[in-house]
Amino acid sequence: MTALLQWMTASSARAILAGGATALVASMLGIAWLPAGFIVLASLAGGPSLAAAAGAGAALILMWSGTLVFGIALAAGVIVAVLLPSYLAATALASTRSLNFVFQALTLCTGLLVFAIHASFGSPESVLMPFFARLEPYFQQVAQWLTQMGIQASPQEIGAETARVGWRVFGWLLLLNALLAQFVGLWAFGRLREPGLFGREFRRLKLGRFIAWSLVAIFTASLISNLLLGHGWDAADDVVFVLAGAFLIQALAVVHGLRELQVIGPLPLILAYVAAALVPMALVGIGFADTWFRFRERFAPRQGV
Repeated sequence: MTALLQWMTASSARAILAGGATALVASMLGIAWLPAGFIVLASLAGGPSLAAAAGAGAALILMWSGTLVFGIALAAGVIVAVLLPSYLAATALASTRSLNFVFQALTLCTGLLVFAIHASFGSPESVLMPFFARLEPYFQQVAQWLTQMGIQASPQEIGAETARVGWRVFGWLLLLNALLAQFVGLWAFGRLREPGLFGREFRRLKLGRFIAWSLVAIFTASLISNLLLGHGWDAADDVVFVLAGAFLIQALAVVHGLRELQVIGPLPLILAYVAAALVPMALVGIGFADTWFRFRERFAPRQGV
């Protein structure tokens, strides 16, 4: 693995080839963070020029495969959403050498982006429903699957509900893809230069009190809107969803940190990932509470003791 990573980052020409190869794999498997992660590795290992070469190789393949499925305009939009945030975050990671800073910056920027999308386009239904009309065969399959489970829903209802949460899902997937790219790129860079680097940085992840209080304020604004107007504030609800997802990531970092300190065993770690899939709000609560209770610092061994 290390030899392959060294070969991929040895020159711009190889970075272009490797970027294209990772994008091809991503197109086949649906893992958008893979080429974005290689861009992060290239940025850390060789600087902006190598990262640009990796991005160019990935963009060419993604444009080719995306045009076949979505058309040129939508394929270009997908490329921007998949690669640009990761490239910008990788530049910040390379300059600051702080995964925690990048985590906070990506979370804040994604929240602001969701607000901006609402301000620019308004309700997602009006924008997404014409596109979802082309996905009706897929929604029919989902409706049949739900009927087998005893849930009655028409394809039109499924499409409308999917469109209603479109901006929050877009924001969360954008944030998650960029974060996974940083994780993968930093892990690979650690294999090249400093084993264990990613683990140490991941276990330190913390959003901080500013983002925590922002979550409280936005959630409160939505509650007030619901009391006064009879409905929530859609933009606030979508941003709360994105910020809650970020606190879920912090909760996983807390659990890994406690495992590293031998406060918990492997079973609670496994259960945390199960909870992230089944009852994610429980993990969100842990991540949010860590802002004030500092679980990792509380259980860390004191120097001189």
